Amino acid sequence: MSAASARIFADPAVSAVSAVSVRIPGRPTRSAPDRASRPVRASLAVHQFRIHDPAGPDPLLPPTPARDGGGGATDGRWSISSCYLIGTDGRPARGAWKQVGDTIYAKPANDTPIGLALLVDAGAAGRLVLQTCFLPAREKPYDLFIEIARSMIKQFVEECETWQMWNPALAKESIELWESARATFREALRCDDPLEAERLARRSIAYGLDAGEALALRHARHLLARRARRKGVSSTTLGVCVDPATPPTPASMAAAKRFDVIALRTPWALIEKKEGKRDFSAVDAWASWCAKEKKPLVLGPVIDFGTTDGEASGLPAHALAARADAKKFRELVWNQARAVGERYGATTPIFIVTSGANCAGWHEEGIERMVDLTRTAVVAVRDVARGARVVVELQSPGAEHWRGTKGTAWPTSFLQGLVAANLSLTAAGVRFTQGGAADPARDLMTTAGLLDGYVGRELPIFVTGFGVPSAGDGVRETLARGVWRGRASDDSAPAWSPDTQARWGSSFLTVALARTFIEGAWWSRLQDVRGGPSDGVIDADGNPKPVLAKLLEIRQRLEADARARRVAP
Repeated sequence: MSAASARIFADPAVSAVSAVSVRIPGRPTRSAPDRASRPVRASLAVHQFRIHDPAGPDPLLPPTPARDGGGGATDGRWSISSCYLIGTDGRPARGAWKQVGDTIYAKPANDTPIGLALLVDAGAAGRLVLQTCFLPAREKPYDLFIEIARSMIKQFVEECETWQMWNPALAKESIELWESARATFREALRCDDPLEAERLARRSIAYGLDAGEALALRHARHLLARRARRKGVSSTTLGVCVDPATPPTPASMAAAKRFDVIALRTPWALIEKKEGKRDFSAVDAWASWCAKEKKPLVLGPVIDFGTTDGEASGLPAHALAARADAKKFRELVWNQARAVGERYGATTPIFIVTSGANCAGWHEEGIERMVDLTRTAVVAVRDVARGARVVVELQSPGAEHWRGTKGTAWPTSFLQGLVAANLSLTAAGVRFTQGGAADPARDLMTTAGLLDGYVGRELPIFVTGFGVPSAGDGVRETLARGVWRGRASDDSAPAWSPDTQARWGSSFLTVALARTFIEGAWWSRLQDVRGGPSDGVIDADGNPKPVLAKLLEIRQRLEADARARRVAP
């Protein structure tokens, strides 16, 4: 470790809490507290990543005049609050990081090669989570965008090999884009001007993202035709999640009819606003409609352990207040799960019993306790609904907030722990929601790779919620969660729109259903909430959005292909 790097992490406070420090010409350095990280030893090597553009990875904040009178137009402000370290296993890792001027310093908890991941403005591709290759520590700083570009090229090669897509006849367009990414990357390496080299690297990243997404979609379309031939469609192929807080209306019921299955949420905070006083009327309204229409119905999550920014957000206040009392909290979980199972056991046999028990916000409880709470909910439902088929849902499949935190596990590892606990689960669900208040936005190739992590599991797999917003609240939300392909023009800020939502929904559903181990995929919301989430297939006034037609088009095409193959001689 260099003397300068040692000084950066010498303060114990820096080891315990990451900070963002911004160096502005003519001004003293100012710092703002950011995400907490576990302490790491000062003797470990420090990785350095340099950024030459004063706007940083995300030129979203408006430039302000420099105060030193030098006439500069940019003050160098940019946020790395989305940063986290990646271990050699490809999973978020523990460690500390800090920005000083134009350099990000990162120190892993273990003296091993690491990668750095963060949300990056990627031009027309949007603002996405991108990462560097796994790199050893060294005295000389790495150029951040050079290393991200290198990682994009490497990732394409790996997925081509995994998906067996090197044949130009199968992936001509994507391979041509990849060659452009490589050529531009080589040009960046030869460039003597650091700022120009960085611009070339960012252009290579844009080519790499286009290549990866073209590859993921070409591969998916190839497999989707095979699925139609082998598996066809079922009553659970395409579903939609319904929030009972939005009552059924003629418009919402008409839209819901067009889906194969209804996943009716059972928010504990809505049902039991005050401890011991349950009101099921909102859920009953939709459950009754499903029974009348003979629509397949899935209830849950009964207990939602989901978190937002690391804080539990799916439970009522009285349950959160009892969190420190293990016995009382377990009793509340039992009572709620039993109440839901008792009321709807005769309405549907399928329950998503828990969701988000894998989230890092529950690390203080530990893995064993979260498995025990899941067991409690499963047994409580089956205690009153003997034939219940239970599903457990995982959230945040990319585990951006996990970061190797002790007391939690990588999502698929947590799933294996549940299987080992002999809970007799019927299936597992995975929620892929991005943007808004959900997970950070990712490119399709990376998303496809996350889906592939569930192949060969001991349970059938459902995508129990996938979706993105059709609108956002501007720069703040985009900085926090990113956006996919959401740029109206080269000089506009990225933002979600109905068109972007439709394109993402169509692409994700194609990628998901192409994998035959995915039994079905359910859109995350039926109807927008006025002034709230906008990931519905119809807006708050009941008007269909473009995403609805796109989803149904894929479903109809899959059904038509399956029907044609059944009647073929």
